[in-house]
Amino acid sequence: MALLLDNCLVMTASRLVPKQLLLENGKIKEIADLNAKLPSLKRIDCEGKILMPGLIDAHVHFRVPGSEHKEDWNTGSRAAIAGGVTTVIDMPNNNPSCTTIEALAEKNRIAKKNSICNYAFHFGGSNENMEALKTVEGAASFKVFMGSSTGNLLITDESKLSEIFSIAKKRDAIVTIHAEDEDTILENSESAKSIGWKHARYHSKIRSNEAEATAIKHALRIQEKTGNKIHFCHVSTKEGLKLVREAKKQERPITCEATPHHLFLDESATEKLGNYAKMNPSLKSREDVNALWKGIGDGTIDLIATDHAPHTKAEKDKPYWEAPSGVPGIETMLPLLLDAVNREKITLHRVAELCCKNPAKLYSLENRGDIRKGMHADLTLIDLGKVHTIKNGTLQTKCNWSPFATWKLKGAVEKVFVAGRQVL
Repeated sequence: MALLLDNCLVMTASRLVPKQLLLENGKIKEIADLNAKLPSLKRIDCEGKILMPGLIDAHVHFRVPGSEHKEDWNTGSRAAIAGGVTTVIDMPNNNPSCTTIEALAEKNRIAKKNSICNYAFHFGGSNENMEALKTVEGAASFKVFMGSSTGNLLITDESKLSEIFSIAKKRDAIVTIHAEDEDTILENSESAKSIGWKHARYHSKIRSNEAEATAIKHALRIQEKTGNKIHFCHVSTKEGLKLVREAKKQERPITCEATPHHLFLDESATEKLGNYAKMNPSLKSREDVNALWKGIGDGTIDLIATDHAPHTKAEKDKPYWEAPSGVPGIETMLPLLLDAVNREKITLHRVAELCCKNPAKLYSLENRGDIRKGMHADLTLIDLGKVHTIKNGTLQTKCNWSPFATWKLKGAVEKVFVAGRQVL
């Protein structure tokens, strides 16, 4: 059935233009002026609100298989839609990890059955799966963990990293990297335990600026020889961002992302939130937060992605050393950014670049991330003037809490369309 979105402000390259869109067979069939008479059996009056491309969250952990008590494809995709996200790329650190062709096929089968939004998958690089990396098809990237986090995908051996980078170069694949140095983390952890540190306020001293910078230097040193594409996930420090900026000046194939929690929170949040503000990489100083915003302004940061990593309250309420790292964020990312637009901290067009256009380009998601005739009809209608408050217990994510609970924001998701069908 054809669907007409009438009376909406459509994002073009430089401005917002009043238009109407005809959606048919999952695609944008026509974009026309408001006075054009486009045929449709169903019309939605968008009331002059802004229509932007559906967001693409290139970094999520939907916990399937193995940890469905935290999230699953039904709850995770509903949370995505609530946040204006129409496409997600899921990470491989599951149980079992997605490091085999069979595991990737099983994840795809489950998502196809249960997901409301579009999806793709990162494929895990491990110490043992080089042959799978040489033959796997349909993966968005090869994911490498240089510092231990949730799961068992840690790689510290330089020869293994070099081999993965070389395979990626031959296959024209991206290596996405969790850049924290394992030796630094272990040394800091031993020191912290010896002096009795056992609160999340110390997490940034354990998962330190040095840990990130050391890992980024290591990865860049290898990549300078292999020449493959690398993408640094969730950069959180001024030192790490400076290293990326300098490498990009050499026109090397390097990109990076920032997360909403590293942009809108700093390490002081751990005093109030405790383990609910414990994540890897850790929250950093206000100086680091300011450096990230500078990186958004000067183009060093290519994407914003959530690293949506839900855990139950019971898990987060464990003692610091036992509590898992990670926070949910997929349904709060766009509202936070819209509030920042209202505060003139970022432009709406820059939000669309970071959350729609750039991830679609980086991960070769064809016909997504923009509003043009013939593109997939994945769209998000927003109300920049709507004021609302984030509340625990009212979220779609299965864990149903947020580190941004009680935050009052201006700017909200109104309607969402996936493949031309209204899903919110």
